[in-house]
Amino acid sequence: MSELTIVDTKNIAVLLVDDEKKFLDSISERIRLRGFEPLPAASGEEALDIARKTQIQAAVVDQKMPGMDGLTTIAKLKEIHPALKTVLLTGYGNKKVKEAAEALDSAYFEKDEMRAFWDFLKQFGSKTGMIIISPPVGENNTGAQEGGGKFGSGQRILNPEVLERYTSRQSVPRRPSSADSAPSGHSFDSPLHRFIGETASILEVKKNIQKVASLDCPVLIQGETGTGKERVARTIHLLSPRKENQFTTINCGSFNEELLRKELFGQEKGTTGPCHPKQGVFEAASGGTILLDEVGDTPVSIQAGLLRVLEEETIIRKGGTEKIPVEVRVLAATERILKKAPDDGDLFEDLYSRLNTFVIDLPPLRERKEDIPLLCSYFLDQYRKEFGKEINGISDEILAQFLAYPFPGNIRELENAIERAVIVCEGDELEKEHLPQSFQEVKKSTGLNRKDFFTLAQLNEQYILEVMQATKGNKSEAARILGINRGSLWRKLKEMQP
Repeated sequence: MSELTIVDTKNIAVLLVDDEKKFLDSISERIRLRGFEPLPAASGEEALDIARKTQIQAAVVDQKMPGMDGLTTIAKLKEIHPALKTVLLTGYGNKKVKEAAEALDSAYFEKDEMRAFWDFLKQFGSKTGMIIISPPVGENNTGAQEGGGKFGSGQRILNPEVLERYTSRQSVPRRPSSADSAPSGHSFDSPLHRFIGETASILEVKKNIQKVASLDCPVLIQGETGTGKERVARTIHLLSPRKENQFTTINCGSFNEELLRKELFGQEKGTTGPCHPKQGVFEAASGGTILLDEVGDTPVSIQAGLLRVLEEETIIRKGGTEKIPVEVRVLAATERILKKAPDDGDLFEDLYSRLNTFVIDLPPLRERKEDIPLLCSYFLDQYRKEFGKEINGISDEILAQFLAYPFPGNIRELENAIERAVIVCEGDELEKEHLPQSFQEVKKSTGLNRKDFFTLAQLNEQYILEVMQATKGNKSEAARILGINRGSLWRKLKEMQP
C-alpha cells in the first residue's frame, strides 16, 4: 500500500468560475472534499472582484459565460496573480480554444471528460503539497474485488467482469450477440461503452446510434429529462467523421427570441450591436456538430432560419441580408413528442420533416428497471474512486427503494443520488440514510387491491405535486429534488393543468 500523506489544506483557496449554478455547486463540493477551500463565482467579473480581495492559489474557469469569457477571465486573473495556476474547463471545446489556453499557460479540460480533470487535480496537488494523497481504491483491498451478483456488505454489487465492460478501456470484449453487435471499427472501448444497460430498449438505442453515426443526416433524439439525450448526441458525434471537430450544444428554451437568433445565426455590426460582426454557433462550429436541445421551444420566427441551414446550408446574420455558407451536422433533442403544425405550438411541418429523418427514442428509467443494479454498480464504482472512499456495496434496502421509486429525473436523478450517498457515507456500504430526502419517503407497495393501482403518469404527477407542496411552491428547490431543470418542471406543471 502506498504511503498516506495528509496535508492541512484549509488555507488553500481555489477560485471556481461558472455561470451554471448546478455545476458550480457540484464542483465546489467536490473541491471541498479534497481539502481545498472553494471560492465560487458566477461570472468573470465576480471572479476578478474575489481575486482582488483574496489570495488564491488556483482557478478553474468555464469558457462560455455571459459577458467576459473564460480565456479573458484567465488573462485578467493572471494580471492580478501572475503565478496563479489556472484550468480552463469547457463544454464548448475545440482546437483553437485549447491552443489559446496553452498560450496563457493554462491547463485545458472538457466537461464531458471530468475524470481526466480530477486526475490532473490529484497530480497538481501531490506536486505542490496541497491535497490529501490516499492509496487508490481497491489497492491491497481484497474485499472490494470479491463478491458475485448481489448487493451486500463487503461485496461489489455486480460481477466485476460484467462491470469491466463499461468501466475499463482495456477490457476483453465479450462475444457480441446479434442484438448489439458492433460494425467494423467499433469496439467495446468506443464511446458506446458509456451507455449502461442490458435491456432490449437500451440495446436498441446503441444499435440505432451505430446505424446513424456515419450518415451525416439530421437526428431527432426524444426522451424525458435525464434519460441521456445529450450523451446520445455526443456519442453520435464521436463515432462520426466529424469527431475531431467541435461539438456544440445550445438549449433553445434558455434564450428569448432575440438572443436565440443572435446565438444561432450571429449579428452584423451596427449601432445597437457589437463593433464587429458576431459569429453565431453555426458559423463557429463549421465542420462539427450542433445539438439543438429542447428544439420544440424554438420560436416560430426562428424556425425558417433553421430550415435554411438544413436545406441550403446557409445562414443570414441578424441585421444582415447576405447568405453565409455553413457546414455542420444538426442533431435535435426534445423531451416531448413534437407535432407537425405551428397551430399545435411546436414546429413547422417542413422543419419537423427534416429533423424527423431519423428518430432515436430513449426509454425512461421506470421502463428499464432491470438495468438499475448495473447502473448503481457503475455509478458507485465511479464515485468511490473519485472521492477515494472504501465503499464496497449498496444495501438491499436501497435497491428496494430504487425499484419502488418512479424516477421522474431518470438516470440523472439516480446518478445524483448515488453521488450524494457516496459523499456522506462514512462506512463501507451505502445505507438508506445516505439517500436524499425524496428517497427516504418512498414506501414499498405491498398488498394493493386493483382499485388502488395508478398509471405511471399518475404516480409521476402525484409525486411532483407532493414535492411542490413540500417546497411551498419553490420551483427551483422542487426541480433540484426531482433531478430536473426548472424549465422542465415548468413544462410538466403546465401539462398537468386541467
